[in-house]
Amino acid sequence: MVLTTTDSQAVAESIANELVSSKLAACGQIDGPIKSVHVCEDQLQSSQELRLSIKTTQAKVAEIVESIKTLHNYELPQILSIPISGGNDDYLKWVAAHIQ
Repeated sequence: MVLTTTDSQAVAESIANELVSSKLAACGQIDGPIKSVHVCEDQLQSSQELRLSIKTTQAKVAEIVESIKTLHNYELPQILSIPISGGNDDYLKWVAAHIQ
C-alpha cells in the first residue's frame, strides 16, 4: 500500500484515477479531511488534508512513487510505502489481478 496526502480533492482524485486507469493500482481510497501538524520554514503549522491510500503490489511501488511526484501539487509530497504481510487472500488476489 502507498500513502500520500494533499490539500486538494481534485489532486487526490487525479492521482487515484491515473494510477487505477494505468493499472498501477487496483484501488485508490480518499479519506478526510485529516489534520496534519508539521514544521515548515521553521514554523509549526497545521493544515487540513486528504489521505490517499493506494492498493498495489510491491512490484509497482517505484512507478507509483514517480507518478505521484509528477501529478502532485506539493513540492515535497509525502509518499510512503507500507508492505502488506497478510490479510484477506481473496482481496489480495483481486488487487494483484487488476495490476499490470
